[in-house]
Amino acid sequence: MPEYPIVVREIGGQNRLGVEEAEDLAADVREVVTEGYNRIHVDEYDDGDQIGTVIASDDRETIEDVRWDT
Repeated sequence: MPEYPIVVREIGGQNRLGVEEAEDLAADVREVVTEGYNRIHVDEYDDGDQIGTVIASDDRETIEDVRWDT
């Protein structure tokens, strides 16, 4: 199953969450990002810190699991 890292990125001077390399992922990752904001304080992390992983189905149509490192 394909895995996509959930990473903190500094954008415009503020830390933001995103799912890296998700261009080929058909599943909607907005709920994952929202859950991440509810789980962590992004300001406590540095640019590039990985805080979790999205596990997608083999066809990349659905999210099978989300593993949080925090």
